[in-house]
Amino acid sequence: MNLSNFETKKAIIGMVIGDGCLSKFTGRKGTKVGNAYYQMTHCKAQYEYLLWKKDILEKVAKCTIWENNHKAPNGKECEGYRLRSQSNPTYTRLHSRFYPINGKKSVDEYLVKMIDPLALAIIFMDDGCISKPMPKYYTKETFTLSLCNFDYANLFLIKKSLKLQFDLEWNINKTSRKYYHLRLLNSNNQKFVDIIYPYVSQVPSMMYKLGSYVRTSSTEDGDMI
Repeated sequence: MNLSNFETKKAIIGMVIGDGCLSKFTGRKGTKVGNAYYQMTHCKAQYEYLLWKKDILEKVAKCTIWENNHKAPNGKECEGYRLRSQSNPTYTRLHSRFYPINGKKSVDEYLVKMIDPLALAIIFMDDGCISKPMPKYYTKETFTLSLCNFDYANLFLIKKSLKLQFDLEWNINKTSRKYYHLRLLNSNNQKFVDIIYPYVSQVPSMMYKLGSYVRTSSTEDGDMI
C-alpha cells in the first residue's frame, strides 16, 4: 500500500489497539530508557498477516521476525512468530499516549479519532471474529471485537468513535467477571464489511473472519487506496 506518514501512523494505532504493544528497554537503574519500539506475536497460521503488517511498520523503522514457539497453560505446543521493530521517536510519542499511567494500555479521544478504515480492519483482523446465528438472541452472523486489554470506559470511547466516524452501532457486552467485548448490531453487518473489506481482502488467510460476507460485499478492489 502507498500510505502517507499520517496514514501509517493511524494504521499503527490500530495495531496497538489490537494485538500489538509499545515498549521501552529497561536501564541499569530499572527505569525505562530510550525511544519506544513496537512488538507483537502471531500464530503460525497468521504468518502472512504478520508479513503484511511488517510492510506497513517498516515505513517507520526496520523490523525483525523470529520463531516464537511455546507451551500454552493447557500443555499444548503453540507455534508462532514474534516481530519487533527498531526504536523510533514515532513510537515514543504514541507510547506516552497509550501508557500514561503505570504502564497500563489505554486510549484517549485523540487515539480513537485516528481510527480510519485501515485501522479498523487491523483491529478486526487482530481481535475480531464472526459468530454463527443464535436464534434465541440474534438471527444473523454477529461481529465482535474482543479487546480484552481495555476496561468499560476505554471500550466506550472506542464505541463512540466508531459511531461518529462510520455510523456503526456497537454494544458493550460483559463476557466474564472482568472482561467486555464490543458486539456489532446485525443491521450494521454489511456496512462494516464494506468498510474493512478492501484491506482484509489483501490478506487471503484472514478472509475467513468475514464468514458468509466474503462474497456479498459490495466494495470493489478498485476502491482501495
